[in-house]
Amino acid sequence: MLAVSRTKLSTLGRQATAPQRLWRRMASTSFIAPPSNTKLRNSSHLSLLPLCHSVLGRASHFLQSSGTDLCQIRNYAKGKDKKGKGKHNKVHLSDSEMAEVVNVEQMRNQYEQTLENLKQEYIKNLSLRTAVGSIETLPVELEGDEYPLNEIAQISRKSPQMLLINAAAFPQALPGILGAIKQSGMNLNPQQEGTTIFVPIPKVTKEHRENLAKSAKTLCNRCKEQLRDTQNRFIRKAKGKDGEVSEDLLHDVQIKIREIAESYMQEAEKMMTAKQKELLKSS
Repeated sequence: MLAVSRTKLSTLGRQATAPQRLWRRMASTSFIAPPSNTKLRNSSHLSLLPLCHSVLGRASHFLQSSGTDLCQIRNYAKGKDKKGKGKHNKVHLSDSEMAEVVNVEQMRNQYEQTLENLKQEYIKNLSLRTAVGSIETLPVELEGDEYPLNEIAQISRKSPQMLLINAAAFPQALPGILGAIKQSGMNLNPQQEGTTIFVPIPKVTKEHRENLAKSAKTLCNRCKEQLRDTQNRFIRKAKGKDGEVSEDLLHDVQIKIREIAESYMQEAEKMMTAKQKELLKSS
């Protein structure tokens, strides 16, 4: 095979046919020689297309043998195409269908009880205004049991800034009453005189409001953790049914357990938002 030089190709003239011009470009760049019996002539009836295909084949073989990879470029999905990746679609599953895998009533009761506990914490420990109604239901320990404060003592208001608690009926409850008031979260400092307890009502400051609002968030986060614990416990119970029910039902039940827990977490968030708004609004 004879190599075609750039000088010889330049002498072919501008009248070369399209196949000849194509061959000239390929030969000058790829340095691939044509067969020895091939002559480049200015002839309209001579087709070099088969030769071009042969040269292209040789070029492809040369690239592959030299280690050059010919690969297809893959276009990856953009961010908007990945939106929602990893999220589960909601499943339509009735409680009766779920009951084949877990005790739905027990699960819902535990979710509701956790949410109710948060509500009671907000009422008992995050009261902004100290009034008779705010402390009369405080739980007081007496002889191993707990009783509402208003069942073991008389509560009255001496002045707008002072409450009186008369514990003459159960004087042994005085230590429990003092402890319950101090731990109520209402920023109270009770003073005892005999069987009477004086409770000064402090002025509500901005700092006190902000501290109560932070406590509301802390209690909400604790509630959500308890809801997740219940969720995970019932998911483990569902997984224990593997082999007893269909895989599709088992998969859907686990998703539904998470959905129900998430709905209670959203309720807890709403309660926290409402409580913080109540605590931080101007009096």
